[in-house]
Amino acid sequence: MPAIGASPFLDSAPNDHGMMHQQLLAKLGMPLGELWRLGPLSRHMKTTGSWDAFISIKPLNITGGTGSPANAIALT
Repeated sequence: MPAIGASPFLDSAPNDHGMMHQQLLAKLGMPLGELWRLGPLSRHMKTTGSWDAFISIKPLNITGGTGSPANAIALT
């Protein structure tokens, strides 16, 4: 989605139209959780009554790879 009109990212990333995806993923290598399915985790946490979790992301172990899908795991 494009950044909202009042977003400070519009000024800081004018070439990217205010989108931080290119900055965070391609330039800094930070995986993003924008497409994660958190519904099952939310339902599990509601059932157990515990709302604390540790979420970790590790890249796939591919020698010479230039990218990897976010391989996330949540420990509750």
